[in-house]
Amino acid sequence: MHPTTQLLQEARDRVTFPIQDLTKLIYGNQEIYETFMKAQKIIASEPSIRNHPDYHNWGRKEQIIKSYEKLRIMHQHFNLTNAAHWTPILSLFQGTTPSAVSFGMTVPALRFLGTDEQFNLWGPKFLTMEIVAAYAQTEIGHGSDVQNLETTATYDSQSNDFILHTPSVSAVKFWPGELGFLSNYALVYAKLIFNGKNKGVHPFMVQIRDNSTHKPLKGVVVGDIGPKLGYSTKDNGFLAFENYRIPLNSLLARYVRIENGQFSRHGNEKISYASMMVSRQLIIFIYPRMAAQSLTVAIRYSITRQQFTNDKGVENSVLEYQTQQDKLLPRLATCYGMIFAGLRIAELVDDNFHRVQKKDFSTLQQSHAILSALKAWSSQWVVDTAEWCRLSCGGHGFAHYSGIPAIYFDTAPNVTLEGENQVMYLQVARYLLKVLQYVEKNPEKVPFYFNFVLHIKETLANQSTDFGQLLKLTLTLQLISVAKKIKDSMGTGKNFQQIWNEVVGVQLLSVAQRYAEYFTYLVFQEYISNANPQVKEILQQLCDLYSLQVILDNPNTLIESGRINVEQFKQLNETKIELLNKLKPQALGLVEAFNFSDNALRTCIGCHDGKPYEYIYEWATKENSVNIKGVPQAVNDLMGTKIKARL
Repeated sequence: MHPTTQLLQEARDRVTFPIQDLTKLIYGNQEIYETFMKAQKIIASEPSIRNHPDYHNWGRKEQIIKSYEKLRIMHQHFNLTNAAHWTPILSLFQGTTPSAVSFGMTVPALRFLGTDEQFNLWGPKFLTMEIVAAYAQTEIGHGSDVQNLETTATYDSQSNDFILHTPSVSAVKFWPGELGFLSNYALVYAKLIFNGKNKGVHPFMVQIRDNSTHKPLKGVVVGDIGPKLGYSTKDNGFLAFENYRIPLNSLLARYVRIENGQFSRHGNEKISYASMMVSRQLIIFIYPRMAAQSLTVAIRYSITRQQFTNDKGVENSVLEYQTQQDKLLPRLATCYGMIFAGLRIAELVDDNFHRVQKKDFSTLQQSHAILSALKAWSSQWVVDTAEWCRLSCGGHGFAHYSGIPAIYFDTAPNVTLEGENQVMYLQVARYLLKVLQYVEKNPEKVPFYFNFVLHIKETLANQSTDFGQLLKLTLTLQLISVAKKIKDSMGTGKNFQQIWNEVVGVQLLSVAQRYAEYFTYLVFQEYISNANPQVKEILQQLCDLYSLQVILDNPNTLIESGRINVEQFKQLNETKIELLNKLKPQALGLVEAFNFSDNALRTCIGCHDGKPYEYIYEWATKENSVNIKGVPQAVNDLMGTKIKARL
């Protein structure tokens, strides 16, 4: 047996819990897991779409074309309108997956905001991919500020249709994914102008390319915006209209409509949140699993990579070093919490979806707040984790052949897209303050995952150093503090908006993140209580390490309030070291519970059988097209007497 294979096998032998039991928890249900495993096999066995060692030497156009080929083949095997089918696939490809925006954002928006007749008209065509539709909301000059979008859709009463127009450069739709090449339709958000009055921003289903030639229709200017940091295969695009006429039926009309020359509204105007919820839920569900990929690579490599001899004259695996454990194991613990939170949020969004379809908006605001908190926190955490995993792999972590840099690039955009993270946190903080106001007059309105506000006195009186109590106490103290500061500042001559923007902004961001951390803890505990007895102990150790790391990363509130002293803080650090020692022998089992194939990991340093150096050398010598193509003429032109230099 190869020495590094032996090292991994010895590590597997040290695992004391049933890995398959954790795998079942990670994937939530059998359909998602079976789809995930089937997709891995299909991608690995199809030569035209399997992940390729030379991928990052290809040009962007070649990568985009290959992504379309992947989509075509996967479409033959799966129902891509079913989220249970396509969401497990998104972490398995090199590059981003085409049509994710169309299926993950536009189709849900059509379900939420269109009438049954409109969904029956367009919906089936998404399934056959006769329609691929971008979600065209963001403009060059307006991102998260939806209400100030400039694109106009002016109702023409004479022809009973709309004139869609881009009045300025800042109004050009910019950044929507799949708009550059792929989409033949777009869900365009525009100000509806009716009888000269602005009726607010509404969505319009708009054909932008010819069904036969795929060329832009007259009055439409559309194309790709160019290369970006990450998302190289996603054809983010621009879109402008020149007095472009669209039929009356283009307006998604479940909640607003124009009939008999009259404009009317029906239902909750905040329903547009519902479609955005689906895309944010997908970010929370999918991308922590990409962090799991980077952790799998880093932990396997940390076992096979040996550095410096111990007292027996044998080189240590770098995972034996406490500093390496500190880089990776708290993040592994958090990854489990993130994945469980993603599963719970999927249930919350699904419940909210069914309620909204029945015009029950009772869970809309709390769902929006939870999604905003976890979208902001998880997206930044995933990027940071990819970076720490890269660093933990030393020099080889820099190379694309490690599989980790691509994870960083493909997850970094999520910090900004589908709601810039600071804006998301501010929306969470606003809801937390609103819930706090319910306590005295309407306690029955406080939702379950926010009911900590109903127990403020008990929380403040509780002297326990239980990790969950400390997380709840930190959140409670910060929320009380920012609420008091807002109230006190109202007497200084500043209005509420000035206080919000100029006085308490940093505190608002902090309390929102503390809520995301506390919510994850609550869900983690729910999953532990429902888990099989054989894995409860390992899950509790993971939850303890997660909670403890959160406390140690942000101890100021507890220290300033006098709730923990120096000795207690030292004890928390000692407890963390004890948990690292307990989890180290279980680390390989914990990442292999994710069940990624070598092809899905896109790595040569974190393979199931080890052999990192052999695979690195093989990929460099046999798969690197730069070497295969021979010496470029430019090198010959530079060498020898063909140039003159002045010494």
